[in-house]
Amino acid sequence: MKKLSFWQVAKRPKWIGGLFVALLVAVVFSLLMQWQLSRTFNVVGVVIEENDPVPLNDLVQPGTLQPFIFDRQAFVTTDVDEEHVYIVQQRLQLVGEESVSGYWLVANSITQVDNEPVSLTLALGFAPNLEAALLAKSQLSAGALEISGYIQPSEAPAVSDDAQTLGSLSLAQLVNFYSNEPFASYPIYLIVQDGIDVGLEQISIGIRQQGIEINWLTLFYALEWAFFALAAFYLWGRMVMDERNRELGL
Repeated sequence: MKKLSFWQVAKRPKWIGGLFVALLVAVVFSLLMQWQLSRTFNVVGVVIEENDPVPLNDLVQPGTLQPFIFDRQAFVTTDVDEEHVYIVQQRLQLVGEESVSGYWLVANSITQVDNEPVSLTLALGFAPNLEAALLAKSQLSAGALEISGYIQPSEAPAVSDDAQTLGSLSLAQLVNFYSNEPFASYPIYLIVQDGIDVGLEQISIGIRQQGIEINWLTLFYALEWAFFALAAFYLWGRMVMDERNRELGL
């Protein structure tokens, strides 16, 4: 029986070409794996050095959302818009180690950016019941204030079970209440911690220290693409081996 090694077959032109095809396929799968990995590990929370308030415009600009700004503290001078004040239901307030449900009082405000008015939504305080929230809403007065608070992302719209409240703090929903005409606005809202007293509890949501969150689903997809990349070389080797075996009559 003649001897014919795996590499003698693999060095033939068609299988060298096949190896380059397998390499190209593996590169594509590797790029997809890297894309999934980039979505797998997310930095959340803030480091101790970032706890001090900074000017709002240093972190976010109207209409532009930057990464890694949520939970940061910012300060800004703004005018509270007493004509557009709302109550959001089903808000969780951190009390010690436990959370209690209640209501947030939120309001539009107007700040100046490059001498142009810009809308900034403020979460002003927490009420344990609707009556307290309605009372604070009726007593809220307008005025220019320098406030500080935590930057938070908009929520998805949600249906409320009460005509006097909103189901979520959705900026997409709120800006439609503020005006029928297009206007500049910040893509975030501010949980006020200092600068205004509306007669309610200060909102406490428990700001997390910086850490890494893992999206296990995208990690699974990344491992799947890595498996496909290796499979491309396995299939090439399997086909080379099959041809060798055919020629040897095995």
